[in-house]
Amino acid sequence: MTILGGGVLFASPLLPHVSPEMENPEFWIKKIENPGRLLLTAEEIRKLNEETLQKEGLYLCKVKELKEEWTRDEILSLMAEDWEGFGRTEEIRYGRNGNPLGDSFWNGLNENMNRQSLKEVNRVDFGLIVKRTDIRVFPTEELSKSTPDNDEFDRFQHSTVAPGSLVGIYHFSQDKVWAYVQTGFIRGWVRMADLAIAKDRMDAIQYEESTDRFVITGSFVQVFSDPLCREMAFEAQMGTSFPILPQTTSPGSSNNGVVIRIPFRETDGGLSFRNGYIRKDGDVHRDFLPYTQENVARQAFKMIHQPYGWGEMFGGRDCSRFIMDIFATFGIIMPRNSKFQARIGIVLGQLDGASLKEKERVLDRAIPLATTLRMPGHIMLYLGKENGRHYAIHNVWGVQRRGWFGPVMQKIRKTVVSDLSLGRSGPLQSLLHRITDVQTIASESEVFKKLP
Repeated sequence: MTILGGGVLFASPLLPHVSPEMENPEFWIKKIENPGRLLLTAEEIRKLNEETLQKEGLYLCKVKELKEEWTRDEILSLMAEDWEGFGRTEEIRYGRNGNPLGDSFWNGLNENMNRQSLKEVNRVDFGLIVKRTDIRVFPTEELSKSTPDNDEFDRFQHSTVAPGSLVGIYHFSQDKVWAYVQTGFIRGWVRMADLAIAKDRMDAIQYEESTDRFVITGSFVQVFSDPLCREMAFEAQMGTSFPILPQTTSPGSSNNGVVIRIPFRETDGGLSFRNGYIRKDGDVHRDFLPYTQENVARQAFKMIHQPYGWGEMFGGRDCSRFIMDIFATFGIIMPRNSKFQARIGIVLGQLDGASLKEKERVLDRAIPLATTLRMPGHIMLYLGKENGRHYAIHNVWGVQRRGWFGPVMQKIRKTVVSDLSLGRSGPLQSLLHRITDVQTIASESEVFKKLP
């Protein structure tokens, strides 16, 4: 460990009780009996997704089923909800330059939301995202920070949206730079430059509904606009999928790799489609991966040591995006927020207030690499047990630990393997102490095999 000024402690490459072998998926796979068995069939995943989409309060949406006309009051209500959650309060927020966000900023932001242009009845357009883009709470590039120097957490940053994502478009900002959209997992503002609007909504909907697809199974995979793979169109992250280009021979293949259909923004902002190319060595899979423990392990460990990024800031991932992207490769829909992700699957235990022994007993019944462990503000994927310790893989910013002059923040800022004693010397205590929810995503028959 290295201690720097300001009470910050940076982690060494391996955390305590973690060996180099533990950062390899095969270490965990070989501990499992029959790791290649299906935990959920494709039909069971479809049913799980339907149940997930019907749950209230997860902010998930079947975009293609959005109604075409929205009243002014309905859209204003959505904006009011955003403002209530993230707008101006008595708490001082700081911008990119470290200065407080003052009246001029908030008044300008209000004006740019362009409420006055809403009609009594507004038609919702549909479009596709053309490259990985931020989705913001408000139509602004400005940051909203808790302290002047806390650049790693921006309250205005929801997440990123993957290329090829279907969105419904409610409204546009006054400066015409931003569109107020509904994605499958969150509502917010995206840059117009990263969005192509369909003249016929069915053009965008049919693109999403295409069933013959390549799924991105690497952490990030480059997609090119030319068959020689020299000009990159965009990067696509794990779990994103694209329709295979219809061809008369060898669908979806070329001399250099695979050919997909990608959305393109014309100069007038309209939607068209072009060929996209992925190299032969591109980490992709035709259709979703079979949902097995060994496949989950290999997907998760493709992101080992990948950087942490709140809301995917700086090109990274946070804890819940890490979980979301893993399960997306199997076609399993997950909410974006860790609290909501803990509502997906079969409950093994509501552990808030339980003793450490009780929590350990629940974990001993959990299915490794199919179980999420959630605590307030964080979520992890359970790996299993080794030498009496329970382990997880997770993307974590940091944990508090005991220092010479009081608690210090151990900054980790990447995807790591850790045992659940991590943080036990700090004021918040260990990960195990803080776990409140344990959920297994598997069939009931698989879960009951582990129950006494």
